[in-house]
Amino acid sequence: MKNGLVFLSFFLFTAFSIKAQTTDTIYTVSNYTSPGIRQITGVDPNTGSGAIVTSYAETDGTTLSAAMALGNNGYLYYIPYVPSEGGGSENEGTFKIHSIAAYPTISTPAEPSSQEVYSGDVNGASTDKAIFRTMSAAPDGLIYLTFSDGNGNISLARFQPGLGGTVVANSFELLGGITLNGAPPSLNLRNGDIAFDGSGNLYALINEDQAGGAAVIYFASANAISTTSGGTTNLVTKYNVVKPGPGGGNFSEYVTGLAVSSTGNFYIAVQDDHDPSQGGVYLLTRNVNNNNELVISPSPVSNDNARAIADLATHYFPSSTILPVEYGAIDAKIARGSLIVNWSTLTETNNDHFEIEVSTDGKQFVNIGTMNTKAAGGNSDKTIYYSFTKTVDVPVAVMGISLLSLAVVLLLVNRKNRLLLSLMMVMGIGLSFASCSKNGEQVDVSGEGKLFVRIVQVDKDGTKSVTDAITAYKAD
Repeated sequence: MKNGLVFLSFFLFTAFSIKAQTTDTIYTVSNYTSPGIRQITGVDPNTGSGAIVTSYAETDGTTLSAAMALGNNGYLYYIPYVPSEGGGSENEGTFKIHSIAAYPTISTPAEPSSQEVYSGDVNGASTDKAIFRTMSAAPDGLIYLTFSDGNGNISLARFQPGLGGTVVANSFELLGGITLNGAPPSLNLRNGDIAFDGSGNLYALINEDQAGGAAVIYFASANAISTTSGGTTNLVTKYNVVKPGPGGGNFSEYVTGLAVSSTGNFYIAVQDDHDPSQGGVYLLTRNVNNNNELVISPSPVSNDNARAIADLATHYFPSSTILPVEYGAIDAKIARGSLIVNWSTLTETNNDHFEIEVSTDGKQFVNIGTMNTKAAGGNSDKTIYYSFTKTVDVPVAVMGISLLSLAVVLLLVNRKNRLLLSLMMVMGIGLSFASCSKNGEQVDVSGEGKLFVRIVQVDKDGTKSVTDAITAYKAD
């Protein structure tokens, strides 16, 4: 009985631990409704269900902000909103960074108070406005932020969080400007947010600064992010954000926040002054029929304080978001005794190589070759074209499965019969090769003149993702 109780306790603890590890915590911040910060716990990162919302730091009146990030030291960092200017945290270049404990502990009160940890001027003697609306932590611990001058110029900066919520001295640095698909942003593109995945790739949600504007997520690989004040980070279009249902469509108001879930999905914040029922935090998932679209969950994860949510933050860094490779066109054909597979990638993240697999029945696939990524460091934000050609020894490839089965049989028979089966296998292999060499252009193994082909993408950490199978027909 004692052992049974121990087992039951272990089971309950394990079950609790598993549940705890499969839910997310999200922080939101408002730019004009106090208290500014909310904590959302218990969120299922795959469905968006289970949210529990609590107010946070209710007695701290400085927590109004449009830009917030969660550092790896357990502190939230934000730039206080400047209500006298309107439209966000903006002024003539001067700004302040505050921090506040994100996780109350024994040494941290249940109602933590904020502290000013940095003040600076991003444009020196210039009197141009600086509108701060995005902030996010990167996997290396640095916190990035963007600001605009209201005229379409967006700049990038970063700093290093320190112990106790401080900012490491002299760590704040400007990293140059941002372009979208190689061109300066238009004047009304200044709402939105930024987020990073575990490979250090940057995602930027940009929402047109007008009611009903389109929300688009842009992308820059880790090695494309500027590290100097005179540099430029070019963001390329990666996903269009659409509402569920026929025709999709945009929200009637602003999409203001972006964060990554523990599973690689995205959370977004929607601020709706006119229809609070549409505002809140939503989960984004891939449209299975369109790789370029992320679909907003039909109902919000939480719509508490929905009218005022201006930003949100998490601290999850999955190795990649949603899919490590976004494919363009994929085609395959059989011609002149060879299988030819062509494909393109629109973006690659943490990619190592591709494996090409074929099947005669669409069920059992065998690997017939490998091709390394052409992307520098496994990351790319530009279209890359691949072509794979293989002399079609499909009888041998498919025979590999049969040989494996025979090998298992060999282990189950006695020694005398094992010698006989071994001889039969050798003869079978010889006949297969002879068959291939006699009729090199005939690839009709299944009797229908076609093969099923799929591409297996392999991350640097060994994680694999598989495309749907396509059919390669004889072209000659």
